[in-house]
Amino acid sequence: MYNHDNTHETPDTRTRSLPFWMRAAGTALAGEMNRTLAAEGLDRRDWAVLDVLAGEREIPGLAERVQRGGKRVRSLAARGWAVERDGAWTITEDGRRERDRIHGLVSGVRDRVRDAVTEADYATTLASLEVIAHELGWDESSPRRFGPRGRHGFGRGFGHGHGCGPRFGEHPHRGEHPHRGEHPHRGERAFERGFTAGFAAGRNAA
Repeated sequence: MYNHDNTHETPDTRTRSLPFWMRAAGTALAGEMNRTLAAEGLDRRDWAVLDVLAGEREIPGLAERVQRGGKRVRSLAARGWAVERDGAWTITEDGRRERDRIHGLVSGVRDRVRDAVTEADYATTLASLEVIAHELGWDESSPRRFGPRGRHGFGRGFGHGHGCGPRFGEHPHRGEHPHRGEHPHRGERAFERGFTAGFAAGRNAA
């Protein structure tokens, strides 16, 4: 936004919409998760595979893919975290120990999210978003996808496709004109990618 003197003005945060803050929060959470895992030489897909090998998470279709091997499983095996025995891939003792250690780091990100606001405000935020989702037609039978290639996808941005928050690295201003505010259609579509799923991703990954 520019004033008559052609100088830049910071937008009043009170005028920004719910879709904007859903994107911003989801992007920030995804970025922090990425940085935490990258420091361990992992990404979100590696972490999901390790969790599945450890029996700590169920993602439809992923267990079957893990048992086929593949570069991510073999990369974990090269670290000594996974091993193939009798035709089945499983986590090793070292892998379990490292998984539990990294779990603590990921949990720290989740705790930062929870500690950023009061328990009452956090509960109110989740409850409000749930009401909005139901009002717009969401229910427990609605599809939940895990990547841009669909329910069982391993596509770019795994864990942050439709229904799982903004894609990694997506800028919170994406879909907004710098002088005119948010694009109306992108703002409407942001709900299903946004804030609720961003918090859920933090809890589920931990």
